[in-house]
Parts: sequence; C-alpha cells; structure tokens
Amino acid sequence: MALPPRNVDPKRIRTLDGDTFTNGGQRVRIRGMNAPELSDPGGAQARRRLNELLHSGNVTMTPRGVDKYGRTVADVQVNGQNVAEIMRAEGLAKAR
Repeated sequence: MALPPRNVDPKRIRTLDGDTFTNGGQRVRIRGMNAPELSDPGGAQARRRLNELLHSGNVTMTPRGVDKYGRTVADVQVNGQNVAEIMRAEGLAKAR
C-alpha cells in the first residue's frame, strides 16, 4: 500500500549530502539517484545543489520504503518537479 505524498517544511530540512537529508529527526534518501559521496569529486557540489533545490519552493515527498540503513526512501519533488530527475539532468547524480 503506497503512502500519500506529504508536504515538508523546508525550515526543518538539513541536507546531509547529495542524495540524503533530514526532515526533523527523520533521515530521507531520495529514490532514483545516487550522488557522489562528500569526499568524492563532485560530492560537495551535489550537496550544495540539493540544498538549493530543497529550499527553493514547495517540497513534497512520497515515502516508498526504508533502506538497510533505516532511512526513509522517498520520491521528492520541489514545485512539482522530481528532484532526482533534476539532479541527474544536471550531471550531479547517476541513476540508482
């Protein structure tokens, strides 16, 4: 059973890296992409861009499951646009 999309308050978002953020105490992994680690080339740039996106408008997320690290895996949109697709199109992430 799929969970419905829910709005996320950008004030509660803290970007951890190019594909993971916290929403309050909840860690969220963006479904459909894999960004470089912060220590890898492009990792800091991916984190900055994700942070910009997540603070640029209306953020919604649709939880799809939980990964082996206990993070919520979710489809994330900003102003109706899929964040994973934006990051991949800008060359900041690869498909998972």
